[in-house]
Amino acid sequence: MTSSLFEPARQALHDHLFSRDLPLPTIRYRYEHCLRVAAIGRRVAEAEGLDADILELACLLHDIGKFDATVPVDHGRAGAQLARPILEGLGLDSDRVNEICQGIAMHTDGKWNYDQDSPDHPGHDLFENEPTVLARSVGDCDNADRYSLLRIHGTMNWVKFSEKTAAEGLEWIGEYLAHLDREREYTCATRTAQELWEGALDDHTTYFTRLAVQLRPAAID
Repeated sequence: MTSSLFEPARQALHDHLFSRDLPLPTIRYRYEHCLRVAAIGRRVAEAEGLDADILELACLLHDIGKFDATVPVDHGRAGAQLARPILEGLGLDSDRVNEICQGIAMHTDGKWNYDQDSPDHPGHDLFENEPTVLARSVGDCDNADRYSLLRIHGTMNWVKFSEKTAAEGLEWIGEYLAHLDREREYTCATRTAQELWEGALDDHTTYFTRLAVQLRPAAID
């Protein structure tokens, strides 16, 4: 069950993303990704005894700053600053606002403050305290969707897989499977998120392993 906080936050997210001067499919994908991550956040929170309304809200807004950072890796920090007035307008207390914003800030790379050399550094740290399990879970939920079945389609389009020869496709698959193995080194904040994460990686591994088997007979000079 989605809380009464969800709809005004969803509308704020929608309005901000769709105000960016970017191709509509790019914006639409990001918006729909946020909705999927929010659903994952509620699932994780309910299974782990976390505040489902708050984690859902944090996950919903996690990419609001996707197109607002000078350096892409900083879009979480940019998003935290964009999300703060939205959350305050919903009447949340300052501790909850900070918890959500810290989760948004760190979801890209685990860092909740800007690096000193970031062009967007505001001249001060955004957060002083270590993140809670809920804040850490925002990135976990994002990762689960980044390796969803839908992402297989998007990845193959991105690398123009259909234009590769069988041999080129096999080479790319080998590199991608190695990448998936490295991703398995990541540890989630909760057991539920870890299961979702490992299951998502397993789906990708299974798909591309089977695809390689089908390509192999045609991979001849």
